[in-house]
Amino acid sequence: MRWQRMEALGTIATIEHIIRKFRQLIDTDNSIAPELRRTLHETLDEHLLEAKRRVFLRAD
Repeated sequence: MRWQRMEALGTIATIEHIIRKFRQLIDTDNSIAPELRRTLHETLDEHLLEAKRRVFLRAD
């Protein structure tokens, strides 16, 4: 496997870890309303997909 691809996979793992931590914060903060929580998770999903796309484009 090319080193760029390996580096991209490591970067994606780091991004996923950060997103997972944000999700934990959102889920454990009782002051966040359920509808806002859902919207925040959807936003994180969008950002995660976009970040993965950018990382893979840069690796090719």
